[in-house]
Amino acid sequence: MKDLIKKYQYLKKIDFSKLEVIADGKSKTIYALDDETAIMFYKPHLRSVTNKREGVIEGTDVYRMYATMFFLNLMEKNNISTERIVDKIFNINGKLAILIKRCRPIPLEWIRRYYAAGSIVRLFPIFVKEGQKFEPPLNKYDAKIDVSLTGGIDDPTMNESYITGLHLMTKEQFDEADKMLSKIGDILKKVYEDAGFKLVDLKMEFGILNERIILIDELSQDCMRANDIVTGETLTKDAYRQWKTPEEVLATYKTFLERMCPNYKELVVIL
Repeated sequence: MKDLIKKYQYLKKIDFSKLEVIADGKSKTIYALDDETAIMFYKPHLRSVTNKREGVIEGTDVYRMYATMFFLNLMEKNNISTERIVDKIFNINGKLAILIKRCRPIPLEWIRRYYAAGSIVRLFPIFVKEGQKFEPPLNKYDAKIDVSLTGGIDDPTMNESYITGLHLMTKEQFDEADKMLSKIGDILKKVYEDAGFKLVDLKMEFGILNERIILIDELSQDCMRANDIVTGETLTKDAYRQWKTPEEVLATYKTFLERMCPNYKELVVIL
């Protein structure tokens, strides 16, 4: 731990406002440190296009980052390459950040569904019923395009032909990412069950580094639907979609983290 702190102590002296901004969205900001590394800060922003709710709930960014690091570390232990460089979150002058590898992000959201919920129920009512179990699970691919640019359609759905035909990635890269989507989802499903959760669905993002696929962005309460196996209570972003109060949403995110990773505070290193 001392060696880790010593190696990255220089981050405390950086004026991030003077660095190149790689990405600055509603949920996170990423700064370039050099040609190979970057640093990512989260923002406490939440949005549900379908439920027409958007806002800021302080503290949700912290719980999301803890959850993401826990899951990224889990993936690395299962031989799945991720963007994180070290297995700790850095506390830099009171702000939490994750050190990441620079890569080419693929502008897609990769979704794996175990049970029917959300858009699939709304879009295919004659085929799908709420809560229906999918055997085998379904994989879905959505373009990362803001709703303001698509005439009201949020993250339009794509298929393999579109993805490879528009040269977003090669056929080999698509196949690799699709296998990773299934593997990651199934690993998480088992971890969730062990924690007393039912994993309904999840989304993730991938990037390309040296022509290989790596897991990027975040795996958090914002990216998954999960319910308590016994009570059915939502433990993820559905609490926000259901118009629960900010205090209830924050408590939901915290409960998820405490049950999934009781020692989550050990994931942070103060520089």
